[in-house]
Amino acid sequence: MELEIKVQKLLELLLGKPIDPAKTALGVEPLWDSMKHIEIVMTIEEEFGVLFDPSVIPTLVSYAAIVAKLREIA
Repeated sequence: MELEIKVQKLLELLLGKPIDPAKTALGVEPLWDSMKHIEIVMTIEEEFGVLFDPSVIPTLVSYAAIVAKLREIA
């Protein structure tokens, strides 16, 4: 599955609804709060077999940022 689609499907699963990738971010999406952020990061790490440096986690605040970071470390 293509990276972008897999991230989108994971976010839809975790947020419990279809998302618009261009508009899905912490602070924009009402269901994406600080607790959900940790769940999203942990799920992304598990599903993609990566471990984000703790300093990177606060930057992973949107669909676009997550996809960009995964591309960078892939």
